[in-house]
Amino acid sequence: MRSNPLRLGAVTAALLATPLMLLVLAGAVAPVGQLLWRSVAETEVAPALPRTLRVLRQWDGQGLPDDMAFETLAADLAALRAAGPAGADAMDRAARRLAADRPALGEALPATAEGAAGTRTTRATAVLVADPAWGEAENWAALRRAAGSASSFHLLAAIGLRQTAKGGFEDSTQGPHARAALSRGLGMAVLATFACLILAWPLARWIAEASPRRATLLSAMALLPLLAGEAARAVGWSPLLEVGPLAAFLAAALGLLPLMALPVALSLRHAGPRLPRAAAALGLPPWQVFRRIRLPLARRGLAAGCILVFTQALGTFVAAELLAPGSPLAAGILAAAARAGEWGAAGALAVCLLLPALVAAALLLPLARQRTA
Repeated sequence: MRSNPLRLGAVTAALLATPLMLLVLAGAVAPVGQLLWRSVAETEVAPALPRTLRVLRQWDGQGLPDDMAFETLAADLAALRAAGPAGADAMDRAARRLAADRPALGEALPATAEGAAGTRTTRATAVLVADPAWGEAENWAALRRAAGSASSFHLLAAIGLRQTAKGGFEDSTQGPHARAALSRGLGMAVLATFACLILAWPLARWIAEASPRRATLLSAMALLPLLAGEAARAVGWSPLLEVGPLAAFLAAALGLLPLMALPVALSLRHAGPRLPRAAAALGLPPWQVFRRIRLPLARRGLAAGCILVFTQALGTFVAAELLAPGSPLAAGILAAAARAGEWGAAGALAVCLLLPALVAAALLLPLARQRTA
């Protein structure tokens, strides 16, 4: 029985491509997946207050928890004080996470640990005496929300919301600012995409209609902003940031221009100039040639370019608006958040960047499909 050469070729190609696919999964998909998991993971409070969180899982959220919760909190805090530097570090991380939800807890946790150790009354009373913040049910609810392995805290914080003890939602201290910054960043990303779309069309046509040698030279010149790297572009933009936001926006948009021009040029060059020239020779006005001939021929490049520019602009504008206003270096912002141990904030920011990009891809990719008769 003779084997099919085509089938053997397909199997060989699949085997050769398998290492590359595994490399992509290990080098790209897995880190992104881990970062997205960080956006919902709760890893700061549970190591510091394990017994308190176990007790709070039994609390119904009505009023204050019973004396067992107070006594267990005092015991956990005493254990942290006895653990020396490691305990102090764990308490600091827990306090910073809880303060992001309830600002009063940032100081209440270390103050309670110190105050409770100096009292001789019962542990439940000692916790209340140390800091009256523990007399508020909302603070205990914040502790309970941090008890699970995952929560929506960081995702809600990214849009300026937090959960209440009764299960509802309210503005965080930075709520209006966070949502305004997110909206402003999204708007600037959309505006940058349209700006690149308009500015890239003449350059794309120039590349598509040039001779092969000249087209190669023009493409290489168009790629120069990307070859310089994001860090170099950010350093070059720094003087423009002092001029004003409009200059910084134009610089960022021009830096993204190759991502729009090259896919459009590739689509136009692949389609060739014959059909537009024939339409013009038959008397079709230039605007109609553009609308009815050139745009449909370039639709795949336009869709790919819009997706590429929009996703890159999201990282440039949204991340900067949320974490470092005035800074165009999104990658540096994420790296700084990771180095500071703010993995939840970094993961939530990654979600804020990924979701709009997926929506844009879902809307634009159908435009790139071949029309059927």
